[in-house]
Amino acid sequence: MIRLALTFILVAGCGSGVPIGSECSESDVCEDGATCDFTDPAGPVCIDGAGDLDGDGIANAQDFCNHVDGGRFDEDGDHIGDDCDRCPIARPASEPDTDGDDVDSPCDPDPSEGGDQIVVFDGFNSGALPVGWTATSGWTFVGGEAIATAVDVVNNEVLTAPLPLVSLHVAVLGQYRIDELTPQATSNRAGVVAVDQRPAGGDDISCSGVRTGGTDNLVIDTTLNAMTDGFMTSLFDTGGLYRVTLKLDNAQAGCALVADNETGATQATTAGEAVNQAGLSVKGVTARFQYLLVIQRGPIDQN
Repeated sequence: MIRLALTFILVAGCGSGVPIGSECSESDVCEDGATCDFTDPAGPVCIDGAGDLDGDGIANAQDFCNHVDGGRFDEDGDHIGDDCDRCPIARPASEPDTDGDDVDSPCDPDPSEGGDQIVVFDGFNSGALPVGWTATSGWTFVGGEAIATAVDVVNNEVLTAPLPLVSLHVAVLGQYRIDELTPQATSNRAGVVAVDQRPAGGDDISCSGVRTGGTDNLVIDTTLNAMTDGFMTSLFDTGGLYRVTLKLDNAQAGCALVADNETGATQATTAGEAVNQAGLSVKGVTARFQYLLVIQRGPIDQN
């Protein structure tokens, strides 16, 4: 009887987990009532799950940013919240920040040159239009996605966020899936856009997958010209996942797209617009976007 009781105690003790104040990891889970703080500058450590370390009204157990305000959502599932993640769309690389600007690879558009900063990120988990953003009538927000539905076959459905800097160095990243094409549309388009809406501006630059006449192309449109990568073959597969990036660097613009089984890239010259908005755009298609990420280096006089 004594031996059975001792065995029970040892087994129960083995399943108790890591105590508060001790190091933790994805495999070394914390004891009941505690949670692993993966954002502690000194390294992951177990803390009281019911507490509120940063005083932002979110209990530690639900807070993915325990040292700054916010942290309700973790888009990439790396236990670091969107509000404090140096690359909220991917887990950290083995050398995450080679230029020391607090933007980790693979988010950093210039990993060998410092000065970049994440200025916009939203994973659309709130279920509503983000505060301060503008959208045409075809946008809804459901289940952690911004859903664009073409209202007609002529106009673009556009969702844009204001940028805090007026900069000549911008990267706009989005990820989406295609639900369906609008049957009456003569062309279909889905991608990201950067906009100069200053009083003397009014221009936009887009990077999109485009289908016209049954042919798919990756297209970058600027105020000066449009350039095409004609080697992509399937940009509107309803079973596919598409990641698109528009990068602006002074008067040069680059456009890249990664699909499930192919990649493409093209570039074009621009009028050197200093954009102050960025967002998502579709035409003749219903698409579900998982996030918008914008990185800037600026201000405008830092070329």
